[in-house]
Amino acid sequence: MLMCANWAWRLWRKASLSRIEQEAIGFTAVFFTIKLAYYFFWGDLKQNWVEIESTFWVMAFVMILFYIVLDARRGLVFSLALGGVTLSLGLLRLGGEVALGQHREEFLAFVRSEMRLFAMAGLLYALATVKDQLADAHRQVLQMHTLARTDPLTGLPNRLALSEYLEGEAHRAHGLYVVLLDLDHFKQINDRYGHAVGDEVLREVGRRLRSSLRKGDMLGRWGGEEFMIVMRGDNQHDVLAAVERLREDIAFWPFDTVGAVSASFGVAEGHIGDSIHNLLERADKALYQAKHLGRNRVELSPA
Repeated sequence: MLMCANWAWRLWRKASLSRIEQEAIGFTAVFFTIKLAYYFFWGDLKQNWVEIESTFWVMAFVMILFYIVLDARRGLVFSLALGGVTLSLGLLRLGGEVALGQHREEFLAFVRSEMRLFAMAGLLYALATVKDQLADAHRQVLQMHTLARTDPLTGLPNRLALSEYLEGEAHRAHGLYVVLLDLDHFKQINDRYGHAVGDEVLREVGRRLRSSLRKGDMLGRWGGEEFMIVMRGDNQHDVLAAVERLREDIAFWPFDTVGAVSASFGVAEGHIGDSIHNLLERADKALYQAKHLGRNRVELSPA
């Protein structure tokens, strides 16, 4: 009861669930090992044998739990250790008496129980190995999926991820805003300071934009020195105010090495029946207009 209360308290305090699971299984194994020792060494062995058999079945269940919460290798280690302890207890209790011709039926039942335990440990190890291999393959697929949709320079979603996100939002075009931003005179930064410094500027722009985004907005690198933000808003005023703050976050704070950097923003609002292609085209035209009007500004595309 004290252990259960301790685990409940730690769960309430948001402690590691996997850690508590391992402790609970370990405590169960120790408890029933002590119970098995008690029935082996105290009282009449024949009368206690039903309890001993039921305890062996509990041990088999504990082995299953080992393989559920642990990897295959550690599950095998703990299962063999558990089997070794039960084997030692049984041999200590029955070994000498069997040699004298006593408790042979109980000894045979004990051997059968031990064989079941060790056979189960081997079978569960084989199944757990397959489970771990499938889990590793799944992690690798997820990792490849993430890498294929992540810009390696900035760590932001790349063009593919942004395109997929926009396709998913296409059915709710009303209230959807696409923002394209392009760093002003970025080629001059590369030419003057080198591409390594230019890459650091791109990373810093990504960090500034990411830290200033509203909840629910999606930021990604569209390509080169161009970024995209997908936003939702009830009205143009709030969205344009949020975009203006992003522009200021870039322009108002000098960058290491290169000093002041600015960006031009083009914003397009989605409408019912709008296609993603048309929305992107309008955002691109608004960006071109911001560049044409002097850069370092936000322009909204006409409907």
